[in-house]
Amino acid sequence: MLTDTSTSAGRAILLHDRYPTLDELADTARHLAARHPDRCRLRTLGTSRAGRPLQLLSIAPDARTPDPRNVLVVSGAHADEFSGRAGIVELAHRALARPTPSTPAPPRPRTWHFLLCLDPDGAHLARGGLLARTLPAYFAGYFRPAADEQPEWAPAIGGRLPESRILLDLIDELRPSLQLSLHTADVGGTFLQATADPTALAEPFARSAAALGIPIETGSFDTHRLPAAGPGVFLMEPHHIDTQENTTGMLDPGRQAPAGARAATWFAPRRHGGRTVVVEVPAWTSDRLGDPAPAGDDAHRHLRAGADRLRERGRRLVDLTAALPPHDTPVLRAVRTQLTALHQLADAWDPAAADRPHPPPPLPTRAHLAGVDLWSHRIPVRAAALLRRATPVPGPGPTELLHTWCAQYRRRFRPTWLPVARQAAHHANIAEAAVAVAVAAGVVDRPR
Repeated sequence: MLTDTSTSAGRAILLHDRYPTLDELADTARHLAARHPDRCRLRTLGTSRAGRPLQLLSIAPDARTPDPRNVLVVSGAHADEFSGRAGIVELAHRALARPTPSTPAPPRPRTWHFLLCLDPDGAHLARGGLLARTLPAYFAGYFRPAADEQPEWAPAIGGRLPESRILLDLIDELRPSLQLSLHTADVGGTFLQATADPTALAEPFARSAAALGIPIETGSFDTHRLPAAGPGVFLMEPHHIDTQENTTGMLDPGRQAPAGARAATWFAPRRHGGRTVVVEVPAWTSDRLGDPAPAGDDAHRHLRAGADRLRERGRRLVDLTAALPPHDTPVLRAVRTQLTALHQLADAWDPAAADRPHPPPPLPTRAHLAGVDLWSHRIPVRAAALLRRATPVPGPGPTELLHTWCAQYRRRFRPTWLPVARQAAHHANIAEAAVAVAVAAGVVDRPR
């Protein structure tokens, strides 16, 4: 099923092909709780730094005696990623229509828990991109917080956010057998990462992507150092993530994570015997990131070209930072994270760079070359968008850079809008498949 159009969020997704606003998402949760009081419960877990509520919708076979085998679904971990909201709407309606996914085993009731938005403050600042259907419109309203203000990751680098604490406490309360974190890429394909062997997810993942016309992304730079269990399906361990994030702006140059990825919310279910699956769905598809052909002798040339592009664009951005106001704001802090990423990526990729902590990433296929190419365009566009927004009176400098670099990004990857209903359906399909795999592995039915 593709959502219930009697709710405002369902109407937004199906009738207007757009993501739900936070108000529409909360309205849908209230609507479902009122319509199904015997199965639904809506509660506020706490508040954000700015006092916005973090709400949890729980759907059980019987709300009076909820099944202890819990599945937790998290949306809104990144402010600039909207598809998880639609995925939650779709999954909630599926959970009410079919309490359990189809599996070879007998039906097993379980309780679904939907954290509507992990970072409502960031989502509020990013709301200008919610209705975008083109990359220029999306980046005109762009916002993504500084690294230590992203609740899903902040504990790994010493950030102490109430939103992170709420999620970690929720994981300890629910002891979920499975946590699903729903993410969106601006341009690309779909891929997933899991904290336990995801081999059994490869077939249902590929089937859903094919049915919905979503290309599988095998060369995302997010996954260059992760073991692959199938096309677009990756296993993540803390040491893999630590290596990766030392090159992507999550850490200031020379600063090591005090706790590392094992402290990130992704790995928190492990202490209760659970696992996490992170699902990435594109807003705009591109067919350039799944080419399995060997990279050949092009790897070093691509890495050097990507490093040169990042350095050249980074210098132009830094030259414009003199116009920034002296006071501190969330957008100014976000600019600094993107500038750090430009610097770190250039040093990580340049084959001639000295004193780097890790060797350049492996690039075995042309998909991996395209992944480097995409990041060398994406990060400068993000930085230019944030810089333009941070400047009190945006002048021609940031505006011109954003316009030029966004146009180059579009020409290079030929993005095609993926309807929101298909984004939502893919999130829901993979969530149900992940539950079925966990059931087959005995994880969901293990005593908590």
